Amino acid sequence: MRALVHRTVLEKFLLTNPQWHAGYQDFLRDFPHAYAWLCLLDEGKCRPVRLDRKGRMASHAAAGSVREESGLLEIVAKMMHDEKKVGALPSLYGERHREKGVVFAIRHFGRLKAFLFLSRATLTNPLTSSVLLFNHFLASQVELAYKNFELNNFYETVHPRALALSTIHSVHRVISSSLRLQDLLPRIGRLSAQVLKAQGCAIMLVDPDHEYLMPYFSYGDHPRLTHTQRVRIGRGIQGKIAATGEYYLRRNAVAVPFIEEDIVGVIALWSKLDGQPFTKIDLEILKSLSEQAVVAIKNARLFEETERLTLGSIQTINDLLELSFGGDRSQLPVFGKIVIEIGKEMGLSSRDLLHLDRAILLLDTGALALSGNLLQKKEKLTKKELAQIRRIPSKGANLLRSISSLRPIIPIILHHHERFDGKGYPQGLSGEQIPIGARIVSVVDSFIAMISKRSYRDRMSADNALAEIESNRNTQFDPRVVDCFLKVMKRKDIRDQLENMRLKGKAVSIR
Repeated sequence: MRALVHRTVLEKFLLTNPQWHAGYQDFLRDFPHAYAWLCLLDEGKCRPVRLDRKGRMASHAAAGSVREESGLLEIVAKMMHDEKKVGALPSLYGERHREKGVVFAIRHFGRLKAFLFLSRATLTNPLTSSVLLFNHFLASQVELAYKNFELNNFYETVHPRALALSTIHSVHRVISSSLRLQDLLPRIGRLSAQVLKAQGCAIMLVDPDHEYLMPYFSYGDHPRLTHTQRVRIGRGIQGKIAATGEYYLRRNAVAVPFIEEDIVGVIALWSKLDGQPFTKIDLEILKSLSEQAVVAIKNARLFEETERLTLGSIQTINDLLELSFGGDRSQLPVFGKIVIEIGKEMGLSSRDLLHLDRAILLLDTGALALSGNLLQKKEKLTKKELAQIRRIPSKGANLLRSISSLRPIIPIILHHHERFDGKGYPQGLSGEQIPIGARIVSVVDSFIAMISKRSYRDRMSADNALAEIESNRNTQFDPRVVDCFLKVMKRKDIRDQLENMRLKGKAVSIR
């Protein structure tokens, strides 16, 4: 049996082209008993390929074809030693009836690539016009075959790299929109599966002691790649990848490590949706994706650690405020709810909303720098005492600057007593100069203050407070913020929370 050989450009792109099939069949109508041989030349050797009546590779050889093939090889050998004969093609060949025919030369950029023999064709010299026309048709089809080859080669070379670049861009978007591992890893996993058209994906991360891989995300099921329990590093497919940093590529699975300075984890995918095997191109794409993903994983871990420290700092400050002034801060969730809902109405990002949420809890931080019981004083404040009260935002900002993770909320705390018309404090900012978070807090803080009981006055009704807010749009308050505030205040859940606050008769802030 003849050994399997690599298919040439002519086999892949000429003999499979429908245009070639149609033209070849039209030509053979004048020669009902003829058939063809394509003699492919490669490194000085000739490989004959028998064609059927449609111009494709024949599925079986006719009787006597082995002898005929041998005869063609002899003809080719002689022609290769006589450049004049090759240059004069197409021409007749053969002496006996069964071996007579016409031979065509197949060239590309002047280089001889193959011969096409039309056997058992009754022809006369000079050659008929149909043969000469077919020679032109053959040349055009050969040219088209090589162009299709170049386009296909370009596609196979460029497309995976374009896909990899697109994947990297997608991962950048995931990085910018995902702050926590619980949000990030499912997005990375599903994005990877989508790009590589895989049925399932599993992501495992190395534990802090670098002894085990911990399962963080998976969808789909695989007997060797999905785990519900930790896996010791060095065991199993993912464990060995985590131990060695090597890549894993099989027909039905591909896996790569997340590598920064050390191995962070492993991502594995399996079973393509179209049933095709994973390729080296798939591996390269997944490697590119993992290189970007590991940056996101590192940032997410840093964020979560910073978040833990930040929340601890916020809790400590709140505890100090309650111990120092005995203020009841139980209504702060209502305050925060209204502020966040306004932020959503105004289209703020999730990061800006997070900063707003934290700022609400720390608005009164500067009060820790006050001396005495100034905030509990029932009598009218002196000018000096009022000046101290007005310095609370600045003192709070100064106290929080030492906590780097809280620096984004400082502009909200510092400027939430500014007025839209520029008559506020501490810096007299106006309009868009005031940070949007501070403009939102200013409206809600004023509203909550009006409906809360104070030592020196009674509370105002919610309706009267809403009317007061609306009457001060464009002067004290940003009109856009007021519009969103009034919209939020129409919601039943917000009104119910305010009613509960009224019934409890609590003050919202310590001021």
